[in-house]
Amino acid sequence: MTGFAALDPLLPETVDPGAGERLTAPLPDGREVEGVLYRARYEGWASLWRSRQAWELTPLDAELGGEAMSALLAALRHRLARESPSPDSACTVTWPSLATGVVPALLRHGFAPSAVLAVRERAPVAPVRADGVEVRAATAADAEELAGLWLDELRYAVLVGPAVNRPDAAGWLLGELRRTLERGEPVWLAESQGVPVGLAMCAWPAPAPDRIANGLWAHVGTVSVAPGARGTGVGRTLMATAHRELLARGAHGTYLFYSPHNALSSVFWHRQGYRPLWTTWEVRPASALR
Repeated sequence: MTGFAALDPLLPETVDPGAGERLTAPLPDGREVEGVLYRARYEGWASLWRSRQAWELTPLDAELGGEAMSALLAALRHRLARESPSPDSACTVTWPSLATGVVPALLRHGFAPSAVLAVRERAPVAPVRADGVEVRAATAADAEELAGLWLDELRYAVLVGPAVNRPDAAGWLLGELRRTLERGEPVWLAESQGVPVGLAMCAWPAPAPDRIANGLWAHVGTVSVAPGARGTGVGRTLMATAHRELLARGAHGTYLFYSPHNALSSVFWHRQGYRPLWTTWEVRPASALR
């Protein structure tokens, strides 16, 4: 059996599906296709980016074709018939972005792309500086202003992707920012004439997550530019600083998640040198699975 790495050199050979329920489906030729179904519950800050209730399916065969994917999704539909999904629920399947043979099956069952894990391998960073913009490391004293910028980003993300603006969002974002700063993770603040106009929240290089090949990879978590400053080069200036500093700490590259529904975001990140590695497909609510 061919591993995932044959599809893309930055993919691991195998993916650990973690704990979950084994799901199987028979194929017309007598073979059986397998996946692992994990039932997740998201609360607090994590629920701003996804449904609170989720059934996450991980197919186990890297060579999975359209027919096999369709059979596995049919088995998932039958499995969910024993549940009572809430309106705030979803089914997800994460699959290599370059393996497009399963896309028709996903679409037929009601799935749509909701998030992309994109990677940027180590490469020179061109100096960029928007006029009048200074970038510095954020401190705990900046937390409330940073949270305001992040809330602006969330409100926009709700319009163009899977994010959810819940009643307690402002407090959850502020709390997550403070925890990030306390851990010593890198957060950069862009200012124009002393006024905050952008932030970049990242994580220092660490061993590759399960879905990226081995090496030290830094995570770009959130990049937000104030509505009135968008299109002026603030985002590019922030990322020039972030990429330079993260690579200086030994990162093999950087990775992030973006919504493919956000036309501005996807174009921006591709211009920054990122390319899709994994795509998460979603049905929301879970009861809409066909």
